[in-house]
Amino acid sequence: MFDMMAFSTNLAFTSLNSVGVKVFHDTKDNLERHMLEALQTDVKIIIYDYEMEDFVQTLIEKYDDKMYPIFLKLPVGGKHEDTLKELKTMIEKSIGISII
Repeated sequence: MFDMMAFSTNLAFTSLNSVGVKVFHDTKDNLERHMLEALQTDVKIIIYDYEMEDFVQTLIEKYDDKMYPIFLKLPVGGKHEDTLKELKTMIEKSIGISII
């Protein structure tokens, strides 16, 4: 089973396959179904993009008290600059310094 899985409507996410991430590229409705199925396994990290944010937010609330899975939103393309800024802020808060 995969420890890391990625879910996106953006084809660019398929490049994560090269580093051992199981990538699901599909329509938003199908991705939601795949993500719910993945949560029934021992997945540790779920990577998603801006398109999946609303759905994932409901899952974050459900799994908030558990150690896993960790939900990680990644920016895809220039129009989602806020996502990169959010990622930078989360890293700064978790380790105490800016690395980006």
